[in-house]
Amino acid sequence: MNGLLNSITLDVMIGLAFVYLLLSLLCTTVNEWLAGWLKLRSKTLTSAIKQLLDTQPGPGGDANWFLQKFYEHPLIASMLTPGTSAGSGHPSYLPSRTFATAVMDIVTAQKPGMLQFSDLEKGISALPEGDVRKALLALIQDSRGDLAQAQKNIETWFDDTMDRASGWYKRRIQLVTIIIAVFLTGLTNADTLNIVRTLWNNPTQRALLVQQAQKRADEGKESSSTNETVSVEYKNKNKPLEPTVIRKPSKDELRALGGVLGWQTSDPAAEINWAERLLGWFLTIVAISLGAPFWFDVMNKFIGIRNAGAKPKTSEQNDKPGPAPSGGQGQGAPNAKVA
Repeated sequence: MNGLLNSITLDVMIGLAFVYLLLSLLCTTVNEWLAGWLKLRSKTLTSAIKQLLDTQPGPGGDANWFLQKFYEHPLIASMLTPGTSAGSGHPSYLPSRTFATAVMDIVTAQKPGMLQFSDLEKGISALPEGDVRKALLALIQDSRGDLAQAQKNIETWFDDTMDRASGWYKRRIQLVTIIIAVFLTGLTNADTLNIVRTLWNNPTQRALLVQQAQKRADEGKESSSTNETVSVEYKNKNKPLEPTVIRKPSKDELRALGGVLGWQTSDPAAEINWAERLLGWFLTIVAISLGAPFWFDVMNKFIGIRNAGAKPKTSEQNDKPGPAPSGGQGQGAPNAKVA
């Protein structure tokens, strides 16, 4: 291969980014399984709602009155797992509109008929002193007597708390990801230095990984019209703890990894350089912790450079004469630009 656009170095970088991407996805898959098994999302949402509502006492002085009424409300109770408490049967997400409707219904004592702004204001003012009362009064004062705006303000209050809860959850998941990355790296012997060495010296393996990387990149471009995306993000405010994940590694992709991962060696009697091995593992763990979206973007950029070629000239450029060659005859060479 000649030149930058088809260099061995670029193919090695594509292959390495692809390996990091798949390892990151494997970590994400294990992470999601653990999160579901341990119910981390529902526990995080429970803590966030408790932080919002458990500081508001009721008419009888019960410190947890408002929080208890919230979970007893039909809109909320219907979302809990039957036969469980609020903590153990909590859903993993709660729409902000449902939250606001339940809160407004509680403070107005489930007033029948059409709710008016004055009803909401009187209901909040009638609450005993507490943080929820203070927060709701501040929210409705900003609504200028508009009931719809008051509900929207309460929804925004909930969304802001869910944004913080999402941050708590992601930081916790990031720590778990690093732990999983350590185990996965050691289990598969994902040594960055050895991976680079293998890809450099083995053109067949290098070509296989580049081919799989190109295939995934092409599928990623088509995914915008489907439910599949190319990021691990927390976009939906109604599901603040529910990430959208890149497609899991396929069997062909995992099979391609077999050529660069594993504990097999060409010479079983060869002594392992543990200093080099530990450095290679450390680099892999750091790379995995950056996440699948990062490596998907990096891989796509490398593939874009590899696939780039000379841009076609415009008609104006074709009509414009180029500089004469040093011999003084003939047309000038076209100016090719690399994308």
